Amino acid sequence: MKKKVFLLFTTLLFISAHTFADTKHLSDTTQRDTAKINKKIRNLQADLAGYQADLAKTQIQIPVDSVAVITLRAKSNDALDDSKKAANDAVGGDLSDAKKAAKKAKQAANAASDAHSAQKQLDADRKRLKKLTEKIAKTEQKINDLQTGQ
Repeated sequence: MKKKVFLLFTTLLFISAHTFADTKHLSDTTQRDTAKINKKIRNLQADLAGYQADLAKTQIQIPVDSVAVITLRAKSNDALDDSKKAANDAVGGDLSDAKKAAKKAKQAANAASDAHSAQKQLDADRKRLKKLTEKIAKTEQKINDLQTGQ
């Protein structure tokens, strides 16, 4: 009888110790997982803040670039008109008229190049705006997924 009681007591002791250990392990794992999720959320929120700051800068820059494009196109058109006029004058003129026409043509080419560069910059800013908007949406979605998964 003593052996049966001792065996029963020992079995109950091992079962309770095993149950306690499983419970302790599960709660510790949950805490670690929650800490990892919270860290990911903080990192994503920091990324999101950076994306939003870049987005604000780009949104401010686009109108500036648009005005620059309009201004440089107007200058390019004026330089082209001056170049055409100088070329017409050079047709019946002397060597100095030809040099002046060549100079005006070079100025027109430079103005056109500046206008083209400004247009490329505007296009790049618009593309950046689109990419940042997509990144912000994806990051917000990841944050929401992590928060609802907790």
